[in-house]
Amino acid sequence: MDQLFPSPPLPIQGQGARSRTVFTKVTEKLSDHLGFLEQRLRIGLCRVNLSDRQMIWSDGIYDLFDHDRSVRPSRDAFHQRMHPADRQDREAVNVALQRRISFDNRFRVILRDRRIRWLRACGEFLFNEDGHADVLLVLMVDVTAEQGQRDLLHTKTKYLDAVAKLSGATVTTATPDGRITNVIYRQSFSKDVKMLGTRWMEWAKPDDRDGLLKRWREASQRGEEFESEVRVCFPDGSESWRQTRAAPISSPEGKIVEWLALSFDIDDDRTGRAWQDLGRPVTGAQLRAARGLLRISVQKLSELTGVSIAVIRRLEELDGVSMCGVEECRRLRAELETQGVTFLFPKGLKPTVTLR
Repeated sequence: MDQLFPSPPLPIQGQGARSRTVFTKVTEKLSDHLGFLEQRLRIGLCRVNLSDRQMIWSDGIYDLFDHDRSVRPSRDAFHQRMHPADRQDREAVNVALQRRISFDNRFRVILRDRRIRWLRACGEFLFNEDGHADVLLVLMVDVTAEQGQRDLLHTKTKYLDAVAKLSGATVTTATPDGRITNVIYRQSFSKDVKMLGTRWMEWAKPDDRDGLLKRWREASQRGEEFESEVRVCFPDGSESWRQTRAAPISSPEGKIVEWLALSFDIDDDRTGRAWQDLGRPVTGAQLRAARGLLRISVQKLSELTGVSIAVIRRLEELDGVSMCGVEECRRLRAELETQGVTFLFPKGLKPTVTLR
């Protein structure tokens, strides 16, 4: 490990032995400290002298790559343990080496017992007084545990994305106190709005917050799911109805560690827009009812639309939709809506009309 440290400067005349002894002691202490840190932090240091390509490893590198101390430090020794897929994908590192720029790379090594270890390599070039790179230092860190957490997070995100696809909802995760940690959009929810880090209660309309807060607190105390319909406010001043179903995720000890919520867009249902169905043909019963609400005679409606009285009467004779006169029905509906009625098609009920 002593080779990782540079040689001592030339001693001053008369002080050579003393200065070299001091330097040797300092080097030994540094080596001891480095060995301690390498063991505790699971790191290793590699030094490459670019002039002669000589490579020097600290003890930590041997441990990270599961090599015997008898192995000679070399690029081939690295590749011997490196996963074949990662061994072939070294373009970013190779470019950094050619351009003499720092790099940060992750790769896998296969240990002698066939376990996988993830390593992170951070390389930095050292330059001499002429501005030429003469040394490459590479710090390697065992990031297997961190990579496992990243893999779990990736799997969790994919899981939430699948839930969003199957449910057709916006999926949100939040901390126990309601701070949003992830959002998977499957409906219009103003994607340009920054939600992460905010509290989901902040997005509810002030008039709806008390009821929502009460349901959430009661559910938190019982450790149960809850459901609520609230109006969501956006920074541009618009608002939209959402039906939210939230369930707590608990630890083995029963403590809530996260909330999972599905948000469904019910704005059309709550405001009646979904019932209007502008592309759906109106029925004769609706035409009669609309004209009655507006107190418009057949003759007046004929004058306003250009549809003959005979055609209007024939269309109104049917309670259902006429198979002919589609264009005339469209013109009649447009005029009646202009006069102040709305044609509604509620699910499971007969088509109807109402005054706006």
